[in-house]
Amino acid sequence: MKTTTKFKYFFLSIIVVLAIGCNPENGEDGAMGPRGEQGIQGAVGEDGQDGNANVISVFLSAIRIEIGNNTIVIPELTQEIFDTGFVIGYLTVSGSTTRWESIPLISRGEVLLDLTEINVGSLNLYSTVGQTLDFRFVLVEGTSSSGKSSEKTIRARLKNAGVNLGNYEEVMDHFGLDY
Repeated sequence: MKTTTKFKYFFLSIIVVLAIGCNPENGEDGAMGPRGEQGIQGAVGEDGQDGNANVISVFLSAIRIEIGNNTIVIPELTQEIFDTGFVIGYLTVSGSTTRWESIPLISRGEVLLDLTEINVGSLNLYSTVGQTLDFRFVLVEGTSSSGKSSEKTIRARLKNAGVNLGNYEEVMDHFGLDY
């Protein structure tokens, strides 16, 4: 029995010595192997869609707005925009394009002009003042892999990008549109 115990300790001590002696930091690094051949070139992909391809800006000059309901014809307001996108509106007094105000136009807590309805090919504005105005409408078509994206989703993406929809210049710059 003493002999068996001695052999067990002997083999155990050899295993411990080998485990401690086989340290990867003790040996030299092997030489670098030869460089492999270049793989074959993949197929060229299709060109993607421009980032603002589904956004257009419509400028309307010297539109007479009456007190009450006003229909503005905008042929660029398509079914796609109506179904999946949204409209951002801005106005300025005709001939004074130095400051664009967002719609709804509110002064001292009173709504002076508001976008009340969007249709394919037109939109309706309600005004409490009569005046000749210039308008700029940014028409944003929704896009997604399923073909439908809600206004809420698009607005959330713009908000996450730090775009203030009430600021004409920020919106135009974000979409790369001319002023």
